[in-house]
Amino acid sequence: MKFIKELLNKLFTINLQKRLVLGFLIATCLTGAVATLVGIRVIGENTVNEVQRRVQQDINTAKLIYNYNIERLACRIRYIALQFPLHETTASNNLHVGEEFKRLIHEGTQTSCTPKDSYYMSIDMLSLVDADGTVLYRAFNPEVSGDNILRDPVVRKCLEEETPQLSTELMPVRLIERENPELSPRIEMAIIKTPQSIDVKESHLSEGMVLKVAYPIVDEEKNLLGVLVGGILLNRNYAIVDKVKATVYLDEKYKGRDMGFATIFQGGVRIATNVMTKDYKRAIGTIVSREVYEKVIEQGRDWTGRAFVVNEWYISSYTPIYDVNKNIIGMLYTGILEAKYRDMKLMTIWMFLGITGLGMVIAFVISFSLGHTIIKRIRILKEATEIIASGNLDYRLPRDRFSEFDILDEALNNMVKSLKDRDDRLRKAFQQLTRTERLVSLGQIAAGVAHEINNPLGGILLYSNLVLEEFPEDNPAGRENIEKIIYQTNRCKGIVQNLLDFARTPSGEMLSFQINNVILTSLNLIKDQSMFLGIEIDTQLADDLPDIKGDRSRLEQVFLNLFINAADAMEGRGKLAITTKLLSRFPDVTEEGDVQTETEGICLLASTKTVKITISDTGKGIDKAYLPHVFEPFFTTKEPGQGTGLGLSIAYGVIQRHNGFIDVKSEPGKGTTFNIFLPVDTETDSDMCREKKEGLSIV
Repeated sequence: MKFIKELLNKLFTINLQKRLVLGFLIATCLTGAVATLVGIRVIGENTVNEVQRRVQQDINTAKLIYNYNIERLACRIRYIALQFPLHETTASNNLHVGEEFKRLIHEGTQTSCTPKDSYYMSIDMLSLVDADGTVLYRAFNPEVSGDNILRDPVVRKCLEEETPQLSTELMPVRLIERENPELSPRIEMAIIKTPQSIDVKESHLSEGMVLKVAYPIVDEEKNLLGVLVGGILLNRNYAIVDKVKATVYLDEKYKGRDMGFATIFQGGVRIATNVMTKDYKRAIGTIVSREVYEKVIEQGRDWTGRAFVVNEWYISSYTPIYDVNKNIIGMLYTGILEAKYRDMKLMTIWMFLGITGLGMVIAFVISFSLGHTIIKRIRILKEATEIIASGNLDYRLPRDRFSEFDILDEALNNMVKSLKDRDDRLRKAFQQLTRTERLVSLGQIAAGVAHEINNPLGGILLYSNLVLEEFPEDNPAGRENIEKIIYQTNRCKGIVQNLLDFARTPSGEMLSFQINNVILTSLNLIKDQSMFLGIEIDTQLADDLPDIKGDRSRLEQVFLNLFINAADAMEGRGKLAITTKLLSRFPDVTEEGDVQTETEGICLLASTKTVKITISDTGKGIDKAYLPHVFEPFFTTKEPGQGTGLGLSIAYGVIQRHNGFIDVKSEPGKGTTFNIFLPVDTETDSDMCREKKEGLSIV
C-alpha cells in the first residue's frame, strides 16, 4: 500500500503532458491486457470444446467402422456356412470328401458378401466344430483337429443359444498359433514404456485380440449340428485404424505431420495404430497413460480430453472394447494433434498483443498530441494573463475550436472586457470626481473673487455715472470715454454675476413640473431668432413623464445655453434633435451613451427612476482633447470676444444642484450630444404609480 501511495505521489509530480501520455498508455495497456486474457480464455475454451466435440464425433465414427468390420466378418462366415454343404459333413462326421471339399472351404475363406476395398481384412482363422465343441476341420491348419474348444466363450454361447455370435475376444498365443501358425510373427510384440504410461510387468504380450464370429450349422429340421467359427487377428492389422484415419481425417497434415490418428488397444497396449514414433514407425507396443487407463479400462467410462500420446499431446477420445461376456479387454482411440490448435492459440495471443501494442502506439500519439495541444493552450493562456496583468485590457484571446478551450477563452475574454469596462468606469468616475472637485474649488474661488470684486465694481459704476452727469456737454470725446468705462464696468459686473450664479445654489423655489414643458418654453424663446432660421428642430418628447422637482428658471437657462451653443456650432445650418425618455434607474455617472437598463413607462421604486434629456446637433463637434475641460469655467472653443466660457459651467452646476448629471459626447465633424439625467419627483411619481395600479385593478 505504501509503495502504491509513493508511486501515485511521484505520478502527480510529473508534468501534465507526461501524465496524459502515461494515463492513456496505462488505460490502453490495462484494456488490452484484460481483452487479451478474456479473448485467450474464451477462444481457448471454445476451441477446446469444439475440438472435443469433433473428437467425440470421430470416436463415434470409429466405432461404426469397427462394428462394420465385425458385421462384414459375420456376413462372410454366414456366406461360407450357407454356400457349402457343411451340415452334411458335420452330420456324417466325414471329412474324407477329399481335396475338393477342402478346396471349397479354402475358397470360402477368400469370398465375401461385400465388395473388397483397400482396407479389406482377410479371415485369419476358420474352424468347423461339432455340437460338442470338437474341432472337425481347421482351414488354416488342417493337420490339427480333434481338440475341443468349448472353453471359447463365443463358441460356447453360439452352441448354447443356437444363434450367431459376434464379439472381440482375447486369445492366448498358443491357441492362435493352433488356428493359424502363420500368425506367430504378428503376435510377438514387445511392450514399450512411454512417459506418463502405466506400469506393466510383462515385457511381451501373451495374448492376441481377435474379431470373432460363430455361426450355427443346423440340418433341415433345424437341429444344431455344429458351429463354423472364424476370426481376424487385430494385432498389427492396420486396416481398421487406417480406414478411420482416411475416413474421418482425410489424411490431413499439419507442418508435415498427420493431424488425426486412430488406435486399437489390447488392454493398455497399442496393437494397431497409425500414431508414429520419432523415427516414423508405428507406435506398436507402447502403453497408454495412467489417467486414461484408470478411467477407461478400470472404470469403464469414455474419456475425452487432452492426453499425452507416445511423444506428443493430442486432443483424444477413448472408448472401451468389450468381449462377449461384457468384460473390458481393450480400447478404441481417435485423436487430433494438439499442435495446430496450440499454434492457433499462440497466434491469437500474438494477434491480441499486436493489437494492444498498436493501440498503445496510437494512444501514445494521440495523448502526446492532445497533451501538446493542451500544454500549448495553457501557455497561451499564461501569456494572456501576463499581458492583461501588465495593464493591456484591450487584449483579446483568439478562440481555439480544436482544443476545446473555447469556453475558457470566452470566459477569459469576458473577464478582460468586464475589467476594461470597470476600469473605464473607474477612470471616468475619477475624472468626474476630479472635475467636480475642481469645479467646486473654482466655484468657491469664483464666489470669493466675485464677492470681493463686486463692491469695487459697484463703486466704479456709481462714480462713473456721477462723473458722466456732471461732465460738460460740449466735450463729446470725454463723455464717450466715460460711457466706455460704464459699458465695460457693466460687462464686468455681468461676468461677476455669472460667477456668483455658477457658485451658488438655486435661489428659486423648488417646485414639481413637467420637464417637457420647460424644454418647449425654452425652444419658443429662441426658435424665431435669426440664428435658428436655417436649423431643423426635431423634438421626440416622451408622453406621461413623471414630474421632476427643481428651479424651473434655472433649468430654462441651462436649455437656452445648450440650444444657443448648438446653433453656434452648426453656424445656422443643421439639425437640432431633442428627446426625452424615462429610465428605470439613475445611471452611473461614468456611463457613456444610452443607459443599458432603460424601461419606459414602468413604475418601479420612484427613487430609482430618472428622466433622460438628450440634445444633439450636427455641428462641427468638439476635439477629443477638449472634452474633459468643457465644463470648466472660462473654457471656450469660440473666438475671443464671442463668449466668456461660463455657460456650460453654470449649466453643470445647475444640474449638479438638482441631483442630476450632465455628460457630453462629440466627434469632430459629426456633432455633439449632451445627455442630462434628472431624478423624478418621488412624491408625484408614487402618486402616478398608485393611480396606474388602481386603473389596472379596475380593468
